[in-house]
Amino acid sequence: MKMRLVNRKAKASTRWTSLWIPVIVSCLTVTGLCWHQTPVAASTWSTRWNPKIRYLDPVALAMSPGGKRLYVVCEGLDRVLVVNTHNRQVVGMVRVGRRPEGIALSPDGKTLYVTNEWSNSVSVIDAGTLHVVRTLKTGWDPVGVTTDRAGKFLYTANTLGDDISVINLSTGQEIKRLAAGHFPEYVDLSANGKWIYVSNLLAKLAPPDDPPECEVTVVSTAKQIVTGRIMVPGVIQLRHIAQAPAQDGGYLLIPFAQPHNLVPLVRLQQGWYMSNGMAVIRPSHASEQKTRISELLLDNIDQAFANGFGAAATPDGKWALITESGANTVSVISIAKLNQVMGKIPASDPEALSHRLDTAQKLVVRRLPTGRDPTAVVVSPDGQFAYIANRTDDTVTVVNLKELKVASTVDLGGPRQITMERRGQQLFFDARFAYQGQLSCSSCHPHEGFEDGLVWSLEMPTLGRDVPENRTLLAIRGTSPFDWNGINPNIQTQDGPRTAALIFRSQGFSNAEVRELVTYIRSLKLPPNPHLAPDGKLTHSQELGKQIFFRTKTDTGKIIPLDERCYYCHSPLSHYTSRVREDVGTSTKYDTIQSWDVPQLQGVWMRAPYLHNGEAMTLEEIWTKFNPDDQHGYTSDMNKNQLNELIQFLKTL
Repeated sequence: MKMRLVNRKAKASTRWTSLWIPVIVSCLTVTGLCWHQTPVAASTWSTRWNPKIRYLDPVALAMSPGGKRLYVVCEGLDRVLVVNTHNRQVVGMVRVGRRPEGIALSPDGKTLYVTNEWSNSVSVIDAGTLHVVRTLKTGWDPVGVTTDRAGKFLYTANTLGDDISVINLSTGQEIKRLAAGHFPEYVDLSANGKWIYVSNLLAKLAPPDDPPECEVTVVSTAKQIVTGRIMVPGVIQLRHIAQAPAQDGGYLLIPFAQPHNLVPLVRLQQGWYMSNGMAVIRPSHASEQKTRISELLLDNIDQAFANGFGAAATPDGKWALITESGANTVSVISIAKLNQVMGKIPASDPEALSHRLDTAQKLVVRRLPTGRDPTAVVVSPDGQFAYIANRTDDTVTVVNLKELKVASTVDLGGPRQITMERRGQQLFFDARFAYQGQLSCSSCHPHEGFEDGLVWSLEMPTLGRDVPENRTLLAIRGTSPFDWNGINPNIQTQDGPRTAALIFRSQGFSNAEVRELVTYIRSLKLPPNPHLAPDGKLTHSQELGKQIFFRTKTDTGKIIPLDERCYYCHSPLSHYTSRVREDVGTSTKYDTIQSWDVPQLQGVWMRAPYLHNGEAMTLEEIWTKFNPDDQHGYTSDMNKNQLNELIQFLKTL
C-alpha cells in the first residue's frame, strides 16, 4: 500500500476543477537602428525604442585596439552600444540577436563578434559602420567568445550545450563542437595564442554527497581539440578569466564561489555557508598533473565580497581587478603581493590557503565602489583606466588606475523610471541583506534564475536530514507550493521569512522589497527550447513519447491505475505539476518525510541532477535506478526504445 500525503484517488475527481491554464501574451516591438556620430541623449532610449520599459542590462565589454571606443553589450535591449572613451558619451548602437551575452574583437579590431544566447548565433559586426554583416550559427546558448590569434577561427562557449563551437570564419560554418564541462560560459585566448581557456559555471554532475568540482577546459588552437581539463575542487561559478603577464607569474585568475553546501546552515555565522575568492592557476600544458591550482579567498574576516564575476589584469602586470557583483565593488589586487603569497604555498599542499579568511588583506590594496551588479571589467590598452559594466544600473564605472579611485560613471541612458520588477532584479543580485554579505539570491541561482545543481544541508529539526537539491526559479509562476517539502504556500513566504531565517540569517527584505523581488522572480522565463522545432511540431520519436506520457494502458493492455499515470502528477493544465506532495518511493534513510512536492516539467531537459536529493544524474536514471516498484509512474513494462521516446518528449516541455 502506497503512503500518500493525500488520498490521491479520492482527490482525482475534484483536482481538475481547480486547475487553470495561464495565458500570458507578451508583445514586444523594438524598432530603429542607427549610428550616431554625436552623443545619444540619455532620455531617448525608452521613448525611441520601447512601447514598454526595457532596461539595458550591460553585461559584457570590449575595447578597441587604440582605446578610443568601448563596446558595451546590453542583454536587456538586444543592442551593442559604443562609448567614446574621451568624452565618455554613448555615440553609437547596433541591434543584434536575442539576449546578447559576449563580445570579442578580431585581431585587427575591424570586426566585432557578439554572441546571442537566445538566438544560438553570433552577430558579425563591421566596427567601422556598425552594421551586422552576417550571422553565424553556434551551439545552444552561446555566451563567451574569442578568435584565435590569426583571426581565422572563432570559439564560443555554449552554456546549455555543455560544449564549445569552433567556427571557420572564412566560410562562416561551424566545423566541430568540443565537449566542455557543465555550463561553459567564459573564454579567453592565452597570451601566446596557443590555447583557449573555457571556464564552466557549474560543477560536474556527481553524487549528491560529493563536494563540487568545476572545470577549466583547455583547447589547442593548432589542433582544435581539447588537450586538458583543469579541475578546480570545492568551487562553482567559475567566471571571467584574467591572465597575469608571463613575467609576473603567467597565472590564470578566475573568480569563484566556494559553497559549503554539505555543512548544516547553522554554521553560517562562522563563515561556512558561502565563501568567495579566485582560482589562481598556472597551467602546465605538458602535463595536467603539473598544473598548479591554488584557491585564495577574497572575503574579509567580518565581511564577505559576494559573487565574484569580472576579471582583468593591467598590461604592466601591476594590478588585477575582480568585480564582486553581490557587493557592488571591485577589488584591486597587487600581483606582486599575489606572487609573494603564492611563493609561500608549499608544493605539497596547494590548498593550504583555500579556506583562510585572512588572505585578502595581504593581496587587496583597494576596494572601490561600483554601480549595482558589476559584471565585466576591461582595462584600456595604456593601462590607465578600467571600465566596469553595472548590469542593474545601466551604467559603466570608470576607474583611474594610476590613482586607484573612481574617476566617473558613464550613464548609458537607460529608462529613468524604476519599476517594481527592476527593483526586484537589483535586490536579487544584492548580498547586503545576508549576514556579513555572504550571498545573494543569485549566489544559489546563477545565470538569472537557474539552479546551482547542488544539494544543501538546510537547518531542519534533525540536522543533516532532508537534504534537498536546489530548484529552478525559471517559469515558476503558478506552481506553488514551494520547497521540496511543499511547506511554503507562495513565493512571498519562500523568499521572505523563510529566506531571512534559514539562509540570510538576518532581518532579510522588508515587506515592500519582498513584493518587488517576487515581481522579478515571476518575470523569469525559460530560454528557447532547442529540442522543440520552431513551429512547435514534434518529431516522430517525440510523438511516440507523448503517447507514452498520456497512456492509460500497459503494453499488454492492462489498465494503469490513475495515480501511476505520468499526467496525473504532471498535469499539462498546470505547468506539468499537480502542485501537491506525492510519495514516489525516492525517500532515503536520511529523509524524515516520504512525500515531496511535485516539480514542474517545463525546462526539465536542462535541470540535471534530478529527484529531491539530486541522486539521478540523468532523466533515464529516474526510472532505471530509482523506480524499482513503479511508484514513480508505471515504467517497468517499457523497453529501451520506449523509455528513450518518453525522454525525448519530456525534453520538449
